[in-house]
Amino acid sequence: MSGRIQHPHDKLFRTVFADVEEAALFLRQHLPEALSGGLDWSSLALVETSFVDEALRESESDLLYSVQMKGSAVKGFLYLLFEHQSKPDAWMRFRLLKYMCRIWDDSFKEQPEQTALRPIVPVVFYQGDGLWRYSNEFADLFPEQEREHPFLPRFAHYLIDQSGLPPEQVKGGLKARVAQLLLMAAYRDPVRDVLRVAAPLMAQVTRSGGIDYVAVFVLYLAATQERRVVNEFATQVRQYAPNTGGDMLTYAEELRQEGRIEGKIEGKIEGKIEGKIEGKIEGKIEGKIEGKIEGKIEGTVETIENLLAVGAEWSLISKATGITPEEFDQLKLQIKRLAAESAGENAPTQ
Repeated sequence: MSGRIQHPHDKLFRTVFADVEEAALFLRQHLPEALSGGLDWSSLALVETSFVDEALRESESDLLYSVQMKGSAVKGFLYLLFEHQSKPDAWMRFRLLKYMCRIWDDSFKEQPEQTALRPIVPVVFYQGDGLWRYSNEFADLFPEQEREHPFLPRFAHYLIDQSGLPPEQVKGGLKARVAQLLLMAAYRDPVRDVLRVAAPLMAQVTRSGGIDYVAVFVLYLAATQERRVVNEFATQVRQYAPNTGGDMLTYAEELRQEGRIEGKIEGKIEGKIEGKIEGKIEGKIEGKIEGKIEGKIEGTVETIENLLAVGAEWSLISKATGITPEEFDQLKLQIKRLAAESAGENAPTQ
């Protein structure tokens, strides 16, 4: 792997499922109809917070949503806990209860005069090597002969167990399915069987305004897969959609092949950009850089800005593209100079 990304599973999960449309479609397809039919999914709203202990970020992620209960004035919570550890954990139910109590504690900060607790629908989403073999009932953590006492706390969580799910059966919207498959690929062997299913879906992901999901997905692959796997996957995506897949391939090349710049350089150039970018930008770019050349520089800057926006660290970006923070600033300054020269203005100085 090209570099260390802090909590890649957490970043991918929270980025994709923070989209309430993706979350609503995913959850509606997995929760029992008796529960799903009782929730007003159009009211689903993300609550910007987290209750997972920082020490557990490598193995757990969470998202909290508010949702209106149908047929009543009550607004409840839907709490999605993502377990991305290799093996199931019997004590997850104990942690889940602690997280739920933290949610109720926080609710008093917003509504100190409340007379009843808001209901919480706890959902555990699990992907790992082994099937989830533990009970969903909290009371089952107590000795069997003592479980019937009325003073014991009682609740059950809903479970979405994808540990043995065939990749073809992944459900949800486009971005949620891609995310699930990439997460699945981090645990499955052979990984190619999972990514083969993900490729035609990834080919449909486009770069648009807002969050750049192409960057999000490629960044996760760069953190969890070997270079050859990323390159093979990028090639598969391009076979399904040369244009859309080209974005994927471009990102993969910039992340995994040290920022190779290919193609002809057109326009007036003194000096050259050639081969791999290996930490230095050699030569000078003087005068007007028109068409493709200016586009190449702007594309490199945009790529790095997108990676920074989704949480990539400079250690990863520099290893992947060969560009340091100082050289990144120089690239942005170069774009300003080119724009100023094109407009007939004085070029900006550093």
